[in-house]
Amino acid sequence: MRADFAVVAIVAAFLLGACAKTPPTDKEMSEAFFSNRAAFETLRTDLCRLKYDQTVMRDPSWAQPQMRPADEKRIRDELAALGAIGVRYMRGCQLWIEMWSSGPGREPAFKKFRYGPPMYRIIELKEPDAKDLNVYMRKRVRNASYEKKLDGDWWIEVDHWR
Repeated sequence: MRADFAVVAIVAAFLLGACAKTPPTDKEMSEAFFSNRAAFETLRTDLCRLKYDQTVMRDPSWAQPQMRPADEKRIRDELAALGAIGVRYMRGCQLWIEMWSSGPGREPAFKKFRYGPPMYRIIELKEPDAKDLNVYMRKRVRNASYEKKLDGDWWIEVDHWR
């Protein structure tokens, strides 16, 4: 009985610790992007060759629609090198590289890199606004996305749902 309780306590502590993980700041994401720019461009190039929408996640490991195992492994390796959770690609060379999420549950939040032209559904923060996108996760708005331009068609994006 005590062993069962100990296992439950350890699992609960692990899950609560995972939920407490704070999102990276815009500065940290910007530094990661510019220091690994070639890896981001390689991933973008590989995905933009596809003729269909694709999602590849590292944990749990899945891809849909299914792709050749060698291609799936290569993309997963590229994601691991970037420290990314997963990537969503849509035809027309639009992609979202998820770097952080609040975890399962209510009111989820996500922080990611996005490649593609400006999107009208997203509130773009223009210069000289120096706020970190993380402050918008605490706003009392429903289902909002905010983004900051990095370079060219690369952006930092935060989404939260309430």
